[in-house]
Amino acid sequence: MTPATLYFSETSVYQELLKFIPADAKVILELGCGNGTIASQYKQINPHCRYIGIESNPKFAKNAAAKLDEILVGNIQQNIHTLKISPKTVDCLIYSWNLMDISNPTEILKYCQSLLTNDAQVLVIIANLQYWHRIINLLKGNWENSEIIRHWLSLESLKSDFATAGLQIYEVQTRGEKGEEFEKFLQLSEPLVDALGLDRKKFATQTAAEYFIVRATKSLIPPRRLLIQTLIMEPKACGTVRVLEPDRFSATIAGVRTISTVKTADLNLGWPQEEKVFIWQRTILSYPSDFHKLKSLLEKNYLIVAEIDDNPLRRPEYAENNYLSYRGCHCVQTSTESLAKFLRQYNPNVIVFPNQLAKILPLSEQKLPHDSYPSIFFGAINRELDWKEIMPIINQILSDHHDKIRVKVIHDELFFKSLNTANKEFYPFCAYDQYLEILASCDIALLPLNDNQINQMKSDLKFLECAGYGVAVLASPTVYKNPIIDGETGLMYYSLSDFAKKFIKLIINKNFRERIVNQAYNWVKNNRLLCQYYRQRRDWYLHMSDELPRLNEELKNRVPELFS
Repeated sequence: MTPATLYFSETSVYQELLKFIPADAKVILELGCGNGTIASQYKQINPHCRYIGIESNPKFAKNAAAKLDEILVGNIQQNIHTLKISPKTVDCLIYSWNLMDISNPTEILKYCQSLLTNDAQVLVIIANLQYWHRIINLLKGNWENSEIIRHWLSLESLKSDFATAGLQIYEVQTRGEKGEEFEKFLQLSEPLVDALGLDRKKFATQTAAEYFIVRATKSLIPPRRLLIQTLIMEPKACGTVRVLEPDRFSATIAGVRTISTVKTADLNLGWPQEEKVFIWQRTILSYPSDFHKLKSLLEKNYLIVAEIDDNPLRRPEYAENNYLSYRGCHCVQTSTESLAKFLRQYNPNVIVFPNQLAKILPLSEQKLPHDSYPSIFFGAINRELDWKEIMPIINQILSDHHDKIRVKVIHDELFFKSLNTANKEFYPFCAYDQYLEILASCDIALLPLNDNQINQMKSDLKFLECAGYGVAVLASPTVYKNPIIDGETGLMYYSLSDFAKKFIKLIINKNFRERIVNQAYNWVKNNRLLCQYYRQRRDWYLHMSDELPRLNEELKNRVPELFS
């Protein structure tokens, strides 16, 4: 039994570690990779990474072998020098618990330091011997695992070992359960703490942590500190793709901290020496009643960014409030170049962050065998005018195939009711994970968009999702003509007759459909994963922060009332 299994779930700890692994690492080395839990989940985020592990337990190593690119079985201290890794090539080094079992951790750290790139990160988890639950267990005589304790490192000794090895610790985070029982523990221990002359506040801090997550780097230059704080005003439709997933990836960058909240925000969360970005996601600021909100942000020296991924023309409130949502910010981020062109009328500082997929699973893990009749997917909001013309064709094709085709519809109840088939399923608007699960259960997706100003500003995200989850696409050229190679990664229709012909081909020609699916999957995997682009956000925020004096002058010219 290892320390990781003594007191808490390894699974939860691995989930914590995943939050900090750089999403674009080219080479990762994990010492003590266990069953390959971290590797298997990380490879969904970054399938192009070379993931190497060492594991002393042969049973664990056997399970991990299929999940890692390379694995070495044996004692870490005895075998680490046999790794075939070139110096200065490892982007992230992970010690998941086993560092506590190494008799000379400094020697291992020094060797691994030579393998790291100049800006590599090191992640370590160490259990806290002073954790209040452990103190209680020891007082109760639960010594059955006491022989392991001699291997555990204190946080202070770990800092010393890292410094000796030429690694700089820049962040230590704590994890642990507190609550009423912890408060009771502190109250009961007060006489002993006082008698020993201990500082009560320090004792509480030391005993609250069940384990520490230590983040270090090889670089001698401290990371530039940045807080990315987002106020989410529309969490259902786009919060995950536009905020939560980019935040998760940005937080893997040394020095970056991300916070997002829904419809309310605390402006007192910044740390000393930390630059601050405040992002308004899909908000409609009222003119002039919301001036005080913007003034508060300016007073606290935030870089103010508007985030929008939908055409503002759909909401007349933007124009009614003199486009304050964009004019009143330092800069704007959006999802398409057509949207950016529109927004530059109101703010010249606009950048495009296209939508990307945050993860991609192997196709073999997504598709279950089923009969030769495919399932059709349709899921959309406000699309009646886009599908109205093709609905008679859809119903005719469903009738021709004697209702042996299943149709799955999300949200659009009118589309669902218009289908002349009993072989259909309706799902109300649902969480993003459930939406992807339903999508992945289908074979063909219909993506109709009429050619108009509002549709031209839409993102190609739906095609990316279909491609990443093994669904062949039949789409309009509006929006989709750029990502889709017609006949290779999807099909596009240019007339009603063209729609009918290509829809039938996708239904009856399974081999052709599978070829489309495989080619689209590989294209997205190689070109449109978030791990390939996420650093652009942090770099742009810092660049804009450096430009704050200029941006404030421009903002003053656009909305002088904010500076009166």
